[in-house]
Amino acid sequence: MKQLTLGKYPYTYARVSVMRSFLLAKDDYHKLLKMSLNEIISFLQNSDYKRAIDEFGVKYSGVELMEMALNKHLVNTWNKLKSISTKELGILIDKYLERADLWNIKTVLRGLHTGTSQEVVASMLIPAGQLSSQKLEALIKSDSIEDFLKKLGVIRIKFESLGSAFEAFKSKNTIVGIENFFDREYYNRLSKFSKSIPSEGKLFKQFLEAEIENVNIINILRLKRAGMDKREAQAYIIGKPSALVKKIIAAENKEETAKLLSQKVSEQALRNFTNNNSIVGVEIDFGKNLLNKTRLLLHQHPLTVDVILGYMFAKEIEVKNLKMLLKSRQLSLSDEFIEQQILI
Repeated sequence: MKQLTLGKYPYTYARVSVMRSFLLAKDDYHKLLKMSLNEIISFLQNSDYKRAIDEFGVKYSGVELMEMALNKHLVNTWNKLKSISTKELGILIDKYLERADLWNIKTVLRGLHTGTSQEVVASMLIPAGQLSSQKLEALIKSDSIEDFLKKLGVIRIKFESLGSAFEAFKSKNTIVGIENFFDREYYNRLSKFSKSIPSEGKLFKQFLEAEIENVNIINILRLKRAGMDKREAQAYIIGKPSALVKKIIAAENKEETAKLLSQKVSEQALRNFTNNNSIVGVEIDFGKNLLNKTRLLLHQHPLTVDVILGYMFAKEIEVKNLKMLLKSRQLSLSDEFIEQQILI
């Protein structure tokens, strides 16, 4: 892939610096954790999210309103970011935003598989990538998963390339293989793209590599838990596996795997993995590690592309945190559980 040419963009960086100032601080989360559902909604109505909440407030309310408003705010944020960026920065931003396409594809796929209404599925989408609102609307109206995949093939991938993943769906009624196919497609493209990022984006390149390693580890843990052998698991690896990923694939038992994971996750996450075969804690710790890396992106090189992508990831995490907090309050989950889930 052709090497990107990046320079200094003081205007864009100055605007991003202002946008960063609206991110929720640690103290804001501490306040939110003490609030009821209605108090959280009221707090957000007096924040940077007000415009999006007002837009949907006439027709919707409660958690449904907030889900739609948070998604809309995120789309507005990405569009604003693209409008203040140069062509070169736009290429980088668009490549990052392909993750919105991945989210949307998997959301529609799950909606069709579970029979979720089109309106509910539409409320969960984030039309910020290459898949426009019009294209997503057409995909939502698919008659079946096969119809959806064939429609998507015109836009994104050849239906035939799904191969065994689609066969597994037909024979076992499981979409796990199809979801994994799209994960691999996205991260393989991202891995390839990262090689075109010049030295000005070194930290961002390292961030992408760390994210891909995390995805590979989680995939391997899930596959091993499902009883898949090492040779089969190799086929699900994204890009060139890191040394740690290779070791985890080769690990003979759970104890050996836990020892390898100890360099990346907390003791509590390891206990849950060893005792309960749960990888939820591992995923949360991986998310926290990536969030720590965004601090480097945001602060070490304030006049490079790192600060833009660092902001984008931090904003994405903020919206995920708020969705999780709202849903947890709606379901009356414990404060301890919520604190464990939120990435601050």
